[in-house]
Amino acid sequence: MKKTKIAVGIPVYGQFDPTVAFDYMRMWYHFGRRYTDYDFFMIPKIKSEQFRARNTIVEAALTIGADYLLFLDDDQVFSWKETLEWSQYDFLKKLLDHKKDIVGCLYFHRGGEYKPVLMKEFDKGKYTFLNDSDIKHELQEVDVQGGGVMLIDMKIFDKILPPYFEPEMQTEGENFGTDIQLCRKAKAAGFKVWCDTSIVVGHMRNEPDIITPYNRNTYIAQNALKGQLSEDWVVDRWMEEYKADVKEYTGLSDEEIIQKAYVYDDENRKKIHDYDSLEEYYKNIGIAQLCRQCYFHSQPRVALEGLNLLAQFRPGRKYYGVDYGCGSAPIGYELLRRGYRVDFIDIDGAAAYEFLKWRIAKSEFKDRAGFKVSGPYEFALFMDSIEHFADWETILDNIIGRIVERGVLFTNFFSNRDFKNPEHVNMNHGKVMDFLISRHMVPKSDGIWIKDDNFMGPMNTKTDKRGKKK
Repeated sequence: MKKTKIAVGIPVYGQFDPTVAFDYMRMWYHFGRRYTDYDFFMIPKIKSEQFRARNTIVEAALTIGADYLLFLDDDQVFSWKETLEWSQYDFLKKLLDHKKDIVGCLYFHRGGEYKPVLMKEFDKGKYTFLNDSDIKHELQEVDVQGGGVMLIDMKIFDKILPPYFEPEMQTEGENFGTDIQLCRKAKAAGFKVWCDTSIVVGHMRNEPDIITPYNRNTYIAQNALKGQLSEDWVVDRWMEEYKADVKEYTGLSDEEIIQKAYVYDDENRKKIHDYDSLEEYYKNIGIAQLCRQCYFHSQPRVALEGLNLLAQFRPGRKYYGVDYGCGSAPIGYELLRRGYRVDFIDIDGAAAYEFLKWRIAKSEFKDRAGFKVSGPYEFALFMDSIEHFADWETILDNIIGRIVERGVLFTNFFSNRDFKNPEHVNMNHGKVMDFLISRHMVPKSDGIWIKDDNFMGPMNTKTDKRGKKK
């Protein structure tokens, strides 16, 4: 029986990163062993302009009578997950089963806003990248599929005449990349372009690193802090998934969430003294607590604060930490997504905490989340929390005792100036600062404290030479 011929074209422009090379070696082994109904032909084109390389690859695929052409770039990574799974190389079978003219996979840019490399035509001849909210995580029609992973039915070249690709700066007076060029010509000839956005492929950065759904927010944060992204993005983009999950969980619209957030002060805080304990108060606030936090974390100042904190964590490391008094935990959740282990501690029954547990339960990384104090910890988050603890000394003493040497405590407590908020039962900045120092926490800034058991602490009449109370 005649086998289907698949040409795999790889334009190679510079140094081929070893991570990609080893990944492609495993991919070829998998193709040879598992794709027995197909014949494969590798067509690399080295050190050539992109449009020339792609033209050469198409011509070679036509010469061998290929049924399909799979374009891969030299910086895509399929085995980007923490554990190697051979199923990651089954992406091609899934694409073939769709039987589409042009179909590809989802991957993200290596800079800027790290957007999906997919485009839609919003005006004749004008394109914009899809946002996260446009991604359906299933087969969906698009106007432009990124050329990094693109499967093409060779029948399209019966209607598209050479040259198939042209210099990017000379295409009809516009700066159209080769992926836009091909997709435009295909659609003009009556073909359709698709992407299976349930298949996610890694994208190697120049540094190097691999852009994945789990770490892209980290790099977005770094670019935002460098001034490479506008404030609109900080408000709208980084919190987009968080806000979408809040809407799904509550069943409320944006307007209803904002309305509940606005009346939070009048309807809830004045009731704080009606309860026997703060714990009972927070349990009974209800969904308004989550709405308030959603609104609060979406403010530019608070969003930038979160981005600054995320930028302190190096990509690729596997820290273990605790997010104490976490609430809905947008920052802690991002660290969990990145691959860290995080214990989330708050009041069972409080709306924001219950939302967080729901959010984690439906995620791919729920196995890294805990909900009780454990340790030892490399980091501890106390974001918008210390001011809410009547027994703050006991809590801090417990957590600091579980932080390893050179571990870090992050907090925004010392920048909090909301003294009139009745929920803020502890606003004694000086006393908390003295307490941290007495526990050998060294301030790198008012928000970053590093544990150093050799730290002597300030000398005064109330402490011995090591900063401990007499």
